[in-house]
Parts: sequence; structure tokens; C-alpha cells
Amino acid sequence: LIHQRGINCRYLGRLATLARLEEDKDRQQNDDFKKNKIFKLERRKMPLFWLELLECEMIARAAKHVLDDYLSSNGATTATMPAQTVASFLCALVSEGEETAAQTEKRTSKRRDSEPDEDDFSSLTFYHAGGEGDAILPPVRSRYDVWNDIETEIGRRFRYNLTLFNRPGKSGRAPYMSLLRRICQRTGIRLAAKFYDVGGKCLCSDGGSGGQIIASYPISALDIIDIVPLMKHAAAHGEGFVPCGVAPAGGLPALHISLPDARVALEAAHVHHTRRMLSQALDLAQEAAGLYQRVSETPAHPGVVRCIDLMGSILYDAGEPALAAANASRALGFQVQISGFDSPDVINLHFVIFQFLLAAGEPAKAIQHIKAAIYLMDLMGGPNHLELSNAYHKAGAVHHGVNDLKTALRFYQEAMSRDSCDRLLEGMILKSSAVVLDGIGDYKTAVETEKRAFQLFSVLFGEKHNLTLQSDQALKKFMQSAVEHGSRAVDDMKKKQEEEAALAIANEIEAEEAAEEEKRKKKSQKKKKGKK
Repeated sequence: LIHQRGINCRYLGRLATLARLEEDKDRQQNDDFKKNKIFKLERRKMPLFWLELLECEMIARAAKHVLDDYLSSNGATTATMPAQTVASFLCALVSEGEETAAQTEKRTSKRRDSEPDEDDFSSLTFYHAGGEGDAILPPVRSRYDVWNDIETEIGRRFRYNLTLFNRPGKSGRAPYMSLLRRICQRTGIRLAAKFYDVGGKCLCSDGGSGGQIIASYPISALDIIDIVPLMKHAAAHGEGFVPCGVAPAGGLPALHISLPDARVALEAAHVHHTRRMLSQALDLAQEAAGLYQRVSETPAHPGVVRCIDLMGSILYDAGEPALAAANASRALGFQVQISGFDSPDVINLHFVIFQFLLAAGEPAKAIQHIKAAIYLMDLMGGPNHLELSNAYHKAGAVHHGVNDLKTALRFYQEAMSRDSCDRLLEGMILKSSAVVLDGIGDYKTAVETEKRAFQLFSVLFGEKHNLTLQSDQALKKFMQSAVEHGSRAVDDMKKKQEEEAALAIANEIEAEEAAEEEKRKKKSQKKKKGKK
């Protein structure tokens, strides 16, 4: 993205510095607004995701060089235990601190018999890797050493000091899972697909005899499946390095194809689509896809994916959302083959299929794709991803449309808990939440939520804007509903109290009658005894 804007990667540190300044400016603006020093807010604000993304990228790029130094140090003696070295290195980067001896003992005491032991870890070391066998293994590096080398490398390459990672106290903003994914991409590390307890305490190593690393946490040496070389092809569609393996799935990346006929046909299809000449546009898109596939000998090519994606948009505009969704699903399958399941293009296709299926009247299938997009965005960018708030709002709107109000409210609440760079979106989420709260009968909270939306619209657009006026009308409606509900509640309470009082009186009367009846029985019994 930044290469397309003419910015070199060595300026990542400068971009992060500017992002921090913008975040400080936004915080100052919010403080001034709360203190009534200003009465207007800007609609847009700096997304928190941008600084997190930049710091993750700088750490991943620095980690590539630091890990290379570790594996080649002391005459490459560290390379005799690559899995242990890599696991220890990753543990240091995805943790907040190191375990104490007591914490380690407590954790290992709960270990199951099926988990690896010391012998399993020791078997990953090469003991006869050449030489006379007198090479001295380097000491195991602690978390402090690893982060010190990382920060030194970042300072040298990007002239930047980290603010989110490796800082005292939990900031809550460090996306460790996203960082782990990006480091593995930059270094060619392949991890086992499992849950990793990142963001907590780590054990980088437990030195055994001979300097061997026999344990690490949360990533163990047995979790390192492979370390593949990376290559950069001059004609590749992607900008960066891609893994190169011997397996069929690890072949050459998709290459640019010098095919003017296909390019001209695709551009003509876009022009006809813009002019609403849908039949001609569909024919040209199909022709371009055929030309690309004939040359590349596979449909898993970015050119073919672009053509199929355009065909789906044309069919959607022609009133065939079901066929459009089928074409978009084909494009999604080919895109996963090209870039993997966790890429921005795959996320965009999930959003497209969601829109098509929703128009086709299949909300159950549509919600599956929006949930897949949410999962991928959380994995790739962390909880402050730029589009997460919008995605949760869309998912809530789908459940709201099928009258599943409680589920819709949960999605709206999750959308509000996520960072959004658009204050208008925050207002719309508040407005939707108020409607759902009114629907489930929580009138008091609905009024409070709509008040927040009204205040936000007033600050952003003024009191005469349509959104502000609509919010004002909704607020009056909710207040009226709340008053009516309160009146009904008071009437119901009075009626209940009257019924309880009447019941108490009836019980008292019954008790008195029972007592009198008991007295009469006793008198009659005494008279009978007197006659005898």
C-alpha cells in the first residue's frame, strides 16, 4: 500500500511518529470537548489500527535480521538446534514478561502425560553437525536480550522507539497474534495450527546440559513445523517475498502476463459496465477471463479473479444476486489458492459475497461470510482493525432484519466496543442499538443511547441536519414509550397492591370465620357432655 503511494519502507518510523501525534491531537480534542472548551468535533479521527500496524511491520522486519544473526552466530553453531532457537525467539516477542521459577513450576505441574517432555525436545538438536565436536553453543538469550536486539535494529533501520510493545504495564493495544503471523510471514516460519497463549508470561528457555534449550512457552520447539526459504520474483503480482517450497502448493507466485488483448477486453468490460450496457460488459469479461486462463493454464491467477469478480458485479446489477454470489464464490476459491485464506483480497470477497447473498434473500449464508471476514480482520489486524466496527454493525443489522433482537444487540454492543475512525458510524451504531433496546422493552436504556446519538449528530452536523432531526424525533418517541411503560408499571403496581390488600383482607375474614366455627364446635361438644 505505501509503495503504491510512493513511500519507501524506511519511512515506517516517520509514519508511526505522525500517527502518534495525530492520536495525541484526537485525545486533546476529546478532553477539550468534555471540558466545554470547544463545541464541535471533526467527523474523522486517527484510527488506532494504523500505529499498531506500523509497529508490527517494523518489529517483523527487524526480527528477520535479528533471527538471521542468531542462527549464524558463533560459526552457525546455533543452527544445530534451529527449532529450539526459533521457538525461544518467538516466545520472547509475543509475551509481556518472563515467568518466575514458581510460575513455571506451577504451570508444568499441570502438564498432561501426552505433552512433550525433555527427551522430545533434546531429540531436535543436531549433535554431529561437522567439525571435531568441540563447538561451544552460545548462551540462551532471554526475553530482555531479544527485545533489546529488536529495538536496536528498529532504531537503526527506522529511527523509531516502540510505544506499544515491550513497555511496562499492559497497554491493551499490542496485537500479539497479528505480530506472530507477520513475523512468520517475513521469516518463512511455519507453526502448528493450535491455540497459543500470547500476551502473557513466557519461558524463553530452560537451559539443560550443554546449553541445550529443552523447554519454551507458549511456543515449544515441537510447534515449529518448517522454515522455508523466501524468494522475490521480478514479475510477481505481489510486492514482497513469498515462500518457496518443494510442495505443489509452494510453487511460483502468480506472475504478470503481457497480454494486451485480455487487458483491453477487461477495460472495455469496465467501461460498458459503467454505462449500464450489462450484456456487452458480461461478454467482454468472459472473453478476458478465457484469454487469461488460456495463457496461465490455471484459473488461479489474479487476472482471472478480477474478471470473475467483475462478472459477479454485472450480474448483481442485472438483478441476479444468486448468480452473482456464485461467481463471487468462485473468485473467493481462486483467491485463496493465490494468496492464502488470510489476505485482504479474501476479506474483500467475503464482504462482496455477504452483500450478494443478502440481496438474494439468504441471510443465514450471508452472516457466515461476514463472520469469516470478522475473524480474519481480528487475526490480521487485532481488535482495533479499521473495518471491524462496521462489520459488526452490518452483522447486527442482518439479525435485526430477521427480528433476532437479542443477537442484534450483542453485535451492536461489540461494534461500539471497537475503535472506529468515523464518528458518524458511531452515531449510527448508537441509533440502531436504541431501536433494538426499544424493541426488547428496555426503554430507559434506549432513551439514554438515543441521547448519545443525538448529541453526537448535533456536534458533528448541527441541530438542523436531517440525522439530528430524525434522532430528535426518535428520542421523543422513546421517551413517550418510557413514560407509557412507567405509567403502566405504576398502574400494575397499584393493581397488584390492591389485589394483595384484598387477598389479605379475605384471608383475615376466612381466619376469623374459621376461629368462630371452631368456638361453636367446642361449645356444642361441651353441651353434649353436660347432658350425659
